[in-house]
Amino acid sequence: MENLKTWQKVAIVATALAGGVAFLSVATAETQTGLWTTVNVSGKLGEKVSLNVEEEFRFGDVQDPGLQRQHTDLSVAFKVADVLTGVSGYRNTSAGEHRPYVGLGLRVASLFEGSVDLDSYTRLEFRDFDTLRARSELSATWNIAPGVSTHLSNELFLDGSGLPGNRASVGVTKAINDTFGVNGYYLLDTALGDATSHTHVMGLGLSVSL
Repeated sequence: MENLKTWQKVAIVATALAGGVAFLSVATAETQTGLWTTVNVSGKLGEKVSLNVEEEFRFGDVQDPGLQRQHTDLSVAFKVADVLTGVSGYRNTSAGEHRPYVGLGLRVASLFEGSVDLDSYTRLEFRDFDTLRARSELSATWNIAPGVSTHLSNELFLDGSGLPGNRASVGVTKAINDTFGVNGYYLLDTALGDATSHTHVMGLGLSVSL
């Protein structure tokens, strides 16, 4: 148990350092800031099937604090095996984009007596029914206290133009009770192309499990 606590402390410090390095590395590049808020409601449709509805609001920085984008996401998850989950969903954005998608989640490993979970999630989006984009995320989640967990993740985007973007995130989730939970995170959203730009995002979320 003592070794596990040591690993947790090491992971927290490493995450904080990684975030600091990422921030400093892009301090001289073109940067923006934003605030993203989400409300996520999920419920079981059966023993191995669940329904998820998410509403996301993306606000601008201090100079332009208004609502920039709104996303509505509806998905159904199918538990194929203990370590494998299939997802089918649809996302609509305030920019008028229709985005049906399919995804596959995989529990890559469970480490340190199940305290740390390593997961991957790959999603194929059919944007406006004519453009394909793949997203692949690898995340590590570990418990730091009863009902409290933290995560570190990185997501790559891939489309016909190559690698248009990357998102790195670190955050904390707190379960209030069996129904409600809250989370906060920092996300570095990097747009790649002819010119590279970065958006520093602070995120807040509420989850509801029915």
